[in-house]
Amino acid sequence: MSSSHQSINNRKIATHESKAVTLVLITVALSYLLLFLGIPLFAVFYEALGKGWALYWAALQDPDAWSAIELTLIAAAIAVPANLVFGVAAAWAIAKFEFRGKSVLLTLIDLPYTVSPLVSGLICVLLFSAQDWFGPWLRKHDIKLISAVPGIVLVTIFVTFPFIARKLIPLMQAQGKEEEETAVSLSAFGWQTFWRVILPNIKWGLLVWRDFV
Repeated sequence: MSSSHQSINNRKIATHESKAVTLVLITVALSYLLLFLGIPLFAVFYEALGKGWALYWAALQDPDAWSAIELTLIAAAIAVPANLVFGVAAAWAIAKFEFRGKSVLLTLIDLPYTVSPLVSGLICVLLFSAQDWFGPWLRKHDIKLISAVPGIVLVTIFVTFPFIARKLIPLMQAQGKEEEETAVSLSAFGWQTFWRVILPNIKWGLLVWRDFV
């Protein structure tokens, strides 16, 4: 018993840092946040409000500004539920099951991380514009994606899709399969297992993801 306490104390001593080192690390972290987050945010608000609230309020009353706000809210209202459904399904499949193409699915989930949102929009234009790959078929069926809400929603979903899946995959893997196997052994159906076992175990991860988004 004493040897276990001694090993724990040794680990605590090995990972304990002096106050000076802790202060330096905190200072570096706060300086990084200030440089890359605080200063740009300050610059945005300073430029927006630099000429007074009256001009800012007048800009908000511009129909183009309201159109942009409305478009943003519409895209978010569609993309968030879609990512929620697809992300939970992908995370559940990857964390709980073994199947062919699992590595391919993981690669597709990680793909938006490696591609700039600007490049994602450019790819969408190249694929769906009038003279490119799917353009003639879309024009024939009177479907408009480029410079329209469906195209913006499509790109938004593509860019933000990995966040929920990558948040839930390690969480589900750490929880293991014992509870689901117990539910199945008690004759629970797939949806019953999901609503009564899976969803309660990942609800806090979903709330954190929604706050992040």
